[in-house]
Amino acid sequence: MTPKMTEKTAKTRLTSAGLDPTAHRTRVLLAVGNTAQPLSAVEILEKIRSTANINRVTVYRILDLLVEHEVLNRLDLGKHAQRFCLRGVERTEDHAHFHCTRCDRYLCIDAPLPPLAQDVLARMGLEVERVDIRLEGVCPACKKK
Repeated sequence: MTPKMTEKTAKTRLTSAGLDPTAHRTRVLLAVGNTAQPLSAVEILEKIRSTANINRVTVYRILDLLVEHEVLNRLDLGKHAQRFCLRGVERTEDHAHFHCTRCDRYLCIDAPLPPLAQDVLARMGLEVERVDIRLEGVCPACKKK
């Protein structure tokens, strides 16, 4: 299922995050908000360029800004690979992701994360700042092949 984010919803989300809803910021948020899977910066750029003129540096700067203001989640996949998905409001704030090992596709799992053993973390003196859970396997489309 593809989420449906409207331009009005995107502008409201930007404003509530303390950002001016500029045309480019709105386009970036709509590109990410209207897909069910985390996208790379290149994929976001391609989606926007199909309807508007925007350069790569602008997209990267906007993505950094939206992550900083907790509008988007950034998935660090190693070797400088990153993907972006919505955070909060429209989607579970911190959520797990599924990676298909056959087609390399990522999916957001809109369900609360399992509880962490806080007593174990406290005993080890660990303070968790961010949780990133990635499940790997085969997606339904690849299972049909």
